[in-house]
Amino acid sequence: MSEQNDLVAVGRMVRQWRERVDPEDLPGFTARYGRRRGRGLTQEDVSHFAGFSTRWYSNLERGVSTPFSDEFLDCVSRVLGLSEDERLTLYTYTVGRTPPQGPQVDTSVIGPALARFVLMQPYPCYVSGPEWDILIHNAAASQQWRWMPHGVNVMIWALTYREARLQLVDWETTWARPMAAQLHLAMRNSPDNARLREVVDEVRKDDVARRIYDESLANVHPDGSRRRVYLPHHHDQEFEVVFLCFSPMRDPRYRVMTVVPANECDSERFAVPVSGLLHAAS
Repeated sequence: MSEQNDLVAVGRMVRQWRERVDPEDLPGFTARYGRRRGRGLTQEDVSHFAGFSTRWYSNLERGVSTPFSDEFLDCVSRVLGLSEDERLTLYTYTVGRTPPQGPQVDTSVIGPALARFVLMQPYPCYVSGPEWDILIHNAAASQQWRWMPHGVNVMIWALTYREARLQLVDWETTWARPMAAQLHLAMRNSPDNARLREVVDEVRKDDVARRIYDESLANVHPDGSRRRVYLPHHHDQEFEVVFLCFSPMRDPRYRVMTVVPANECDSERFAVPVSGLLHAAS
């Protein structure tokens, strides 16, 4: 096959991938746009969630030779939910190279015991580094936060990605401002941290996120906070969740985050009488 024929063929394949996507895979889609019959996203949907123009994405489906960046191809892969084999195909026939390697778990950093602890949790759980890069996450986190297996930085996703503004209820007030304040404070405390500077610079490329970042100075720690989200395949139903955040004592720079349903925290079956505690202690 010629290079042009390859581009046309992969364009048809991308269109098939787009048409197979269930809009309910995108949390908050129904709440924003209403229910749709059957599967399939429009080109405008994919372009919006990937953060690129419809014309740019259309070039991909039409087989137009275009200098697509890794960022663009990875955004399309994420929105369309491509497997690693499909992502490899996309890269090979559009830009003639293999895709960048995905995030790798380094248990020498967090330790095998903590890694095992994260993986065995029934609720979404992950560990992030000092710059909010994901080090490890469990299966529940992959199911509820579709971006997480792609190695996206927590702050960059929450503050700049269109998907975040769709999934996170009261995005600016409840989510973006407290998180931007955390990031702002971290940058002030670690001005020589090159990776943290990269994260801040990426956040500030987005006009809305830049305004929020520059205005948000009152730091609010997420531990114990309650926020609302949309989840995949639950239409327009909102879920209240509680964030439990703690750090390993041997290196408090790392954050272990678990997201627990609020109704589970409020359940009376978890209440233990004081007499029971005293009996256990004796």
